[in-house]
Amino acid sequence: MNILIENANILSMADGEKIYKSNICIEDGNITKISDNTQYFNYDKKIDGSEKLVMPGFINAHTHVGMSFFRNYSDDVSLMTWLNEKIWPLEDKLLKDDVYWASLLSQIEMIMTGTTTFADMYYFEEQTIKALDKSKMRAQISRGLTLEDKDNKKIKENLALYEKFDGKDGKINIALGPHAVYTTDKDYLKEISKISSKKNIPIHIHLSETKAENIECQKKFGQSPTEVFNECGIFDNRTIAAHGLYLSEKDIEILKNKNVSIVHNPSSNLKLSSGFLDVSKLLSMGINVAMGTDSAASNNNLSMIKEISLASLVSKYYDPKNLRAYDILKLATINGAMALGLFDKIGSLEEGKRADLILIDLDNPNHTPKNNLISSVCYSTYDKDVETVIIDGDIVYENYEFTNLDIEEVMAKSEEAFKRLRMR
Repeated sequence: MNILIENANILSMADGEKIYKSNICIEDGNITKISDNTQYFNYDKKIDGSEKLVMPGFINAHTHVGMSFFRNYSDDVSLMTWLNEKIWPLEDKLLKDDVYWASLLSQIEMIMTGTTTFADMYYFEEQTIKALDKSKMRAQISRGLTLEDKDNKKIKENLALYEKFDGKDGKINIALGPHAVYTTDKDYLKEISKISSKKNIPIHIHLSETKAENIECQKKFGQSPTEVFNECGIFDNRTIAAHGLYLSEKDIEILKNKNVSIVHNPSSNLKLSSGFLDVSKLLSMGINVAMGTDSAASNNNLSMIKEISLASLVSKYYDPKNLRAYDILKLATINGAMALGLFDKIGSLEEGKRADLILIDLDNPNHTPKNNLISSVCYSTYDKDVETVIIDGDIVYENYEFTNLDIEEVMAKSEEAFKRLRMR
């Protein structure tokens, strides 16, 4: 389908903080032209962008979409209590059908709040990919890898995903998912690194999420988690590392030299009392920082709009100049695309890139008066303001309605599946 978005307020993210009025031509999934002169463009559908802000879709660079059933299931506890006493025991009872409905439920929530791409780490990931056939989202998928892995069965499952799905529809990439330093050991990490290097598969990990993780790692290895991963060769491959709250100067130097991207998860970090990332420091040191929601179980939602606002506001506790609105939006767009190795395709609105974009409704009280639309996205936008979402040139959400998904069915099936899970 050829689409013309006419008379839009465009925040391309490629032109700095500039917002300008123009038209966008989408053809065969590509942005083919951004221009005032589009009178000769043959379109199948025209969208009026006059009261809309058009910008790149958000990139959620760290989540676990199969965990949406655990939303509000365990709150107000620390990370390790949350994992050991609540989440892991229930996860042991999950079946693949549960993960399918939980994944689809998560993808619906992400689309409704402006996310077009996500990076996921979980298991039964073939079910998450099955859900992608319905939602049409773009994703990097990794199978969570932990040491309880007889005959490297989990690694083999991750490799099977890679062989079967990497590059599917031009929208799915497969990564390897070593969970964390406290759920692996050096031999296991070295095996994962060897496979990653041989096949050029990226890596998705958790890194220094809590002080306790760092303390235990020092006791066990005499090294920080960053030093352990680096010794094992994990960072020799393109890596996204979620959290990174407790990094030494040496850790930061390693991450910079290895081009590791840190993924900031403000809501989850605060809710689990893990801490808060000094994003400004990492950016000033040349580290690429992206943004994620973590799971709906620890957040407890998947709204990147919420993360954008929270990240900026909390960062200003020390200095009002920390993480200006445009800088935060870069974390959720350009930097996310760079972290996933997709900046040649997505992350900004430019001619030749894939058409992953969202339209935010500006015709409402919370955007009035329109003094600064970039600030408006960060501080004044609600989830409900996302009116239309286009992914790879497909209109998946239009005028607040899904074009190819039945929300009521997914919600009902999810409720039923969770009830069965609780009874097992």
